[in-house]
Amino acid sequence: MARLNMRHLLASSVVIAVICATGLGAQVAHPVAVIDLEPYQDNPDFLTVRASVGGQTRTFAFDSGEGVSMISPELAQAIGCKPWGQVTGFRMNGERIDAPHCDGVTFDAAGQHFAAPSVIVFDLMKFFKPGQPRLDGSLGFDLFADRAITFAFSGRSIIVESPASLAARIAHGTEVPIRIVRDAEGLALTVDIGVPTPEGMAWMELDSGGGNSIIIGKHIASLFKMDPESKAMQQVSFTLAGKIPVTAPARVMDHMIMDGNINVPFLSKWDVTLDFATGRAWVAPADHPTR
Repeated sequence: MARLNMRHLLASSVVIAVICATGLGAQVAHPVAVIDLEPYQDNPDFLTVRASVGGQTRTFAFDSGEGVSMISPELAQAIGCKPWGQVTGFRMNGERIDAPHCDGVTFDAAGQHFAAPSVIVFDLMKFFKPGQPRLDGSLGFDLFADRAITFAFSGRSIIVESPASLAARIAHGTEVPIRIVRDAEGLALTVDIGVPTPEGMAWMELDSGGGNSIIIGKHIASLFKMDPESKAMQQVSFTLAGKIPVTAPARVMDHMIMDGNINVPFLSKWDVTLDFATGRAWVAPADHPTR
């Protein structure tokens, strides 16, 4: 019988240990892509993204409450699209928006293709002062339908998850109740988070473009111990999924078509992982909290 060489056995054990420690012996949980976001001018809470459309590389706002991504009339012309028809949507205060659309538009970012069945055509710069840097539209969650992403607002990135990276991320997150909202005849895609109240679950839109104070609909303000008649800034406190405390400046809005709007004060402290294919979501402390 051959005699075991203990020195060789020990050396082999060390090699195996090094392989395991460095991850060479196991699947590495790399995401599919990481899309960088940049602040618009000096505003750290207004994020933008560079993407290519039909060979045209442009700068777009990124807004998780956008619903239906938009491009400018000038960009539509540059990619050879003649806007047609009408998409009808509503802002959170009930204001109606009608806009024509372009169909089958693909955005390239971080080496990946993100297809939108339709985008609305609208000049976003109408809302800006003259002379400000141009934005050729605004992109939203509709580009990621059927994918899993992590929206790291404070880290200024959208992480497109692989099955392995998604599993690794949610292992350290807290699942929160959500609703996937498909307004505009099913074209839009936004996310509402369930917020418990003494009367039941309220549903508030996750909206990175919603401002620096959480917005609570007048119809439920009293459930959060807020004065429904006051226009002044107040404080709101609630707990998501029994574990995630939220305390932030808040204001009451009349005529909201939703229960509320969860925006920068929350997103600056928590990363949100969204699996649009299953309709599930998890939150975890932000790696780089800004508040």
